[in-house]
Amino acid sequence: MCSFLFTDEKIDDFDYTNHYMKFRGPDHTNYVEVNDYIFAHNLLSITGDFTEQPFINYEDEIVCVYNGQIYNYSEFGEYKSDGECLIPLYQKYGDKFIQKLDGEFAIVLVDFKKNLFIISTDVFATKPLWYSIGSSISVASYESAVKSLRTRKRHDYVRSPSKLDANITRVYDLKTKDLVKELPVYEFDLRQYKTSFDDWNVAFENSIRKRAFGLRENIFIGLSSGYDSGSISCELNKQNIPYKAYTVVGSENVDVLQKRFSMFNENSSGVYLQDNRWEYKNYINNNVEEFMYRIYSSSSDYNEFGLRLQDDNGSCGLSMVCDHARKEGKKVYLSGSGSDEIFSDYGFNGEKKFMHSNFGGLFPEDLSTIFPWASFYGSTMVSYLAKEEYVAGSYGIETRYPYLDKYVVQEFLWLDSKLKNSKYKSVLDNYLTISKYPFESNIKRGF
Repeated sequence: MCSFLFTDEKIDDFDYTNHYMKFRGPDHTNYVEVNDYIFAHNLLSITGDFTEQPFINYEDEIVCVYNGQIYNYSEFGEYKSDGECLIPLYQKYGDKFIQKLDGEFAIVLVDFKKNLFIISTDVFATKPLWYSIGSSISVASYESAVKSLRTRKRHDYVRSPSKLDANITRVYDLKTKDLVKELPVYEFDLRQYKTSFDDWNVAFENSIRKRAFGLRENIFIGLSSGYDSGSISCELNKQNIPYKAYTVVGSENVDVLQKRFSMFNENSSGVYLQDNRWEYKNYINNNVEEFMYRIYSSSSDYNEFGLRLQDDNGSCGLSMVCDHARKEGKKVYLSGSGSDEIFSDYGFNGEKKFMHSNFGGLFPEDLSTIFPWASFYGSTMVSYLAKEEYVAGSYGIETRYPYLDKYVVQEFLWLDSKLKNSKYKSVLDNYLTISKYPFESNIKRGF
């Protein structure tokens, strides 16, 4: 999970600045000054060797801090830890090095010789990155860290912290603080030409495999009777990957759940949890970074703003699951987030299941007429990813997102519109059906 800070501000009280961020990286905290700039990093060590950050190339005066996981790092050379590939990739490809990465990440890289610094997230900004760049620079995993420095600024000119948008790499001049360049992380192809689910199924299989590869820590999921967690559970079973499933029965289909519990692979198991989520309200208020949801629609004036992450019923439920998982030594959470936003738009056949749906889940023959819809990068995507990252992060848990794998999403976009519209969450309906894995159709379940 990790977290980081990069600034040219003086830090009067690092413990105060690092209060929420430290929970994301409980294994080690490192604080380094280079050329009057501060780089701090909190480490959660999940894969590879125990490797502290920042990464520093002293000869070329390049420094990098990052949070997340680079799944394809071994393609670039022999590295003991995934993040070690970042500076060499930058030296080879320049500011386009981010486009070579397959992973979930937030990155800051500073090139002192060229007087440049780069900030970037992955395609869907799964890992948070906040920044304030004006007469001074502050970049951090959490808004609270940037705000703590903003109140102590040495300069008159102040910019409020902003959260870096999804699918964006920004290059700045280190001296003038001016934006030099803005690049996409990935460009989706909107042709809808594939008439079979086969390639999507392969991409999903690979997405689960890469997120479970090389782990030193154990995986867990929250298992409902619906599509999203069910498909993750099914694929983990197929690949015989060990995991623990936590289920809060509530309004779930008990028959479906019982069948799923009978199908765990030989290395996995599940448990039913008593729903006492509201007992976690105080924990969330004291330990989870505050975040304000903004949920809106591309096709209407619906605009829901003002709900705190701390007041979300789902936040309490996720906190309950993470608490049980962490006490049992499970540190890697495979989340179903993004499925509703990408595969169904919270609707089907033009009928909106929620007011913030953009087109009722009825995909047009020409995707460019709606792409990107509000929740593809923003709206519920941003809000609910914050819930996952901030709540799980408070327990020192790494969250990974199989449905937000760029190849999984691209394969879905490539599907013929008739296939997309054939069933509610058509790719998951097909996957679960051919896998003979039980599910409750046409209903959204889970937190």
